[in-house]
Amino acid sequence: MIFQGIFNILSLYLNEIDVFYNAIDHYFNEKINETFKNNVKLDGDLNKKLEDLLDILKTELLELGFEKTELEAKFMDPFLELNNIDMQKRYTHLDLYEIKIAPIIYEIFLEKIVEYFVDIKAIPLLLNLKSKGFFELDFIMELRNLKMLLDKFPTKKENLKKYIHVREKFINKLSKNKKVIESLEDLSEPKDKLQLIYLIYRSINFFHLEKQYDFSHIKEYLENNMNEWLTTIPLVTLKNPDLYFCGIFLAKYLEIPLDIAKVKKYLLELYEEGIDEFESPLVEATDGLYYYLKSTNLMNLWLSQSQVARLLETDKKFFEPYYLKNLETSQLVVILKLYHLLSIKNVEQNSRAILEELEHRITPEGIKQYRDGFISAEATYYILFCNYMRNSLENLKESDLLSSIISRIYRNLELLEFSADMNFDLISELFYSFESLKLFNCIETKEMIIHLAKYLFPQEVVERTKNSQEVVNTRARFKHLKVNKLTGETSY
Repeated sequence: MIFQGIFNILSLYLNEIDVFYNAIDHYFNEKINETFKNNVKLDGDLNKKLEDLLDILKTELLELGFEKTELEAKFMDPFLELNNIDMQKRYTHLDLYEIKIAPIIYEIFLEKIVEYFVDIKAIPLLLNLKSKGFFELDFIMELRNLKMLLDKFPTKKENLKKYIHVREKFINKLSKNKKVIESLEDLSEPKDKLQLIYLIYRSINFFHLEKQYDFSHIKEYLENNMNEWLTTIPLVTLKNPDLYFCGIFLAKYLEIPLDIAKVKKYLLELYEEGIDEFESPLVEATDGLYYYLKSTNLMNLWLSQSQVARLLETDKKFFEPYYLKNLETSQLVVILKLYHLLSIKNVEQNSRAILEELEHRITPEGIKQYRDGFISAEATYYILFCNYMRNSLENLKESDLLSSIISRIYRNLELLEFSADMNFDLISELFYSFESLKLFNCIETKEMIIHLAKYLFPQEVVERTKNSQEVVNTRARFKHLKVNKLTGETSY
């Protein structure tokens, strides 16, 4: 996910990249035809057919010199999962390759090319691929020229090297602490157990590594202890959502059966409590309201328009500058997000007041969580998303946010220790840093691609990107993930 923007830049810069894609297709099409003599429509379990084909292609990739651990991680990508529409079609093995597998294969090869620009360890593999006919002479010359250009700009080369190693650094940190992470499921306090596992799961899930971890204990706990975790606790920040939301979220993504009627009954009771407790839940309990509405969405519990309107009722005093300056940046953006998500009308004055306050949080050094507070990955993510949601990314074109994000990832990884007493803020800041990188890569606009190009490549590449008639090379065959402009969720 964090390579998508780099792939877009390369697709705009390298003229011969289509020839490279064609060579990959030719090689694997031949292997598939050799294995499956008759390219017929497939009957039976399509998931099993896809799994068998992936095993065959994985073997081919291993023989070409790719590393097993890297391939296993790539083949856990949700893009490979068959949806209901896929299951209704009759594919051949070549169809499965072209539609589901080829985009992942292109990325596996492209990542090695990017590594080649900054790391000599990739050279033996690329030489082997050259001997197998994957690289035409003109494409080799383009790659060599771009590498020589990067070599002339050591700062850009170092930026690119640090950037592409972010995923590896985080995965290595997880691997070294795998047993500790799995043991955190057995913490006695529900608050520590669920909130911590939720934060860790979200970060692991970002890189599609959740299948490598044993979550059996937390599954058992969630299914058998609903009365314990289906409760609310005072909320501190968006980083630490209410206990019941953590439980509902994990239950959905870990596929744990719940007593649906019981959960919905609890949520409806919680609605009444929120109405009675706060004059304006939207401003006084923004975080709690946000996770409450996310929970109702996860449970397919739809509130009436009048119920939603009551939750969003707000006196104008809450939007005075003296009040807004004391709210977190993330909280201010969530209010705007809820306005957009729920299509609330006649709130232009409130929105304008929030946007004016947010301007005070954007500094040359980074995005602050409070007007006079500290630089925060959470605040950075929400400001990025806010401008995406409002079609105003141009406002951030002079902000050097990527430098701050990458340096904070490395710093937080050094400080992070997985334990029962681990710092929630560190894992949360890491997660929001990754989410910010997702926005830079998966919001395929000229502004975001230029941001990446300016940070990672010399000016010649930036100018080529700026002057391109296309925002994204429409012939680029790797997968193009999108970000939902209302929810912020990733679309596969």
